[in-house]
Amino acid sequence: MTLRRQSISLLILLLLITISLSISGCASNRFEATTTIEEFQKNYKESKEREQKLQNRKFFTAATISTPESLDYRLGSGDLISVTIFEAQEMNSEVRVSSRGTVTLPMLNAVDVFQLTAVETEKKIETLLKEKYLQDPHVSVYIKEHVSRQITLVGALKNPGTFDYINKKRLLDVLALAGGLDTDAGEIVYITRENVKTGVTDNYIVDLDDLVRKGMMECNITILGGDVVFIPKAGNCFIDGAVRNPGIYPLKNNLTITEAIAVAGGLASYAEEDEIKLIRYVDEGKRDIVRLSYSDLQEGQGDTIYLQDQDVIFVELSGGGTFLSGAGFSVGFMGTGFNYKNPIK
Repeated sequence: MTLRRQSISLLILLLLITISLSISGCASNRFEATTTIEEFQKNYKESKEREQKLQNRKFFTAATISTPESLDYRLGSGDLISVTIFEAQEMNSEVRVSSRGTVTLPMLNAVDVFQLTAVETEKKIETLLKEKYLQDPHVSVYIKEHVSRQITLVGALKNPGTFDYINKKRLLDVLALAGGLDTDAGEIVYITRENVKTGVTDNYIVDLDDLVRKGMMECNITILGGDVVFIPKAGNCFIDGAVRNPGIYPLKNNLTITEAIAVAGGLASYAEEDEIKLIRYVDEGKRDIVRLSYSDLQEGQGDTIYLQDQDVIFVELSGGGTFLSGAGFSVGFMGTGFNYKNPIK
């Protein structure tokens, strides 16, 4: 009986070895390459810095943003101001700026205050009063409601919305107004700014990675009343196949293919290291597939390939490796046993 059990065990072992070799020899790749790494990098210019890509979109960088002579709030239609005349308290008033940019004050009638700061408005009213009514007037102007030049924060923020612009603020200040960045926020800030006098709209772009991680405070630009600040969500890449933690991952910090594989826990034991595929979808449902080797990636090639939104990294499975990674043997004098578990499920 014992001899019979040993014979069965040997037969099972031989069968497993035969199946393993057969699977290894017949393994086929799920994706076949459609282009070379050289052509891929040439087409997408992956090795160039992000700043070059941004310039191609005709946006300005923080360094090119011109700073107005005065950053104080400038009055516009709908703003509510309180005017105090210390030498003639009966002339004090609370008025709203009209659609024409004027306010109506006692004795002075319509006064044009469009695009004036509070200080400039005080001086103008003092000059008008001095010309007709008072010898040495002193005027105080307080802006009670900042309606015309609010700032709008939209996109991947915890509390996006429209906020009053009371005094000078920088980019990090206004992001704090909205409760900070959401978890899926991208790394780029788009700022739209309209010159109310000329009607010209400029678009600026700021890299949050430079500002927050690298501490480049010159990127913490001044935000003006009327600015629209937009932060898009980060893109995603998909990592699948023979990796330890397949799934969807956000494209943070200019993610390279080497870093992406590391984020997914690295290659699994059943990975085909010479068959790593990067799949990029292009127009009309077409896709470019490039074949990569893990050894080449480790030697630096992977640090020159930056992922784009919707990219897929698929690590092919080794047929024999997959089988043996899930197989367990129990062959002994008193008995035999066999169990198999698919390691990728």
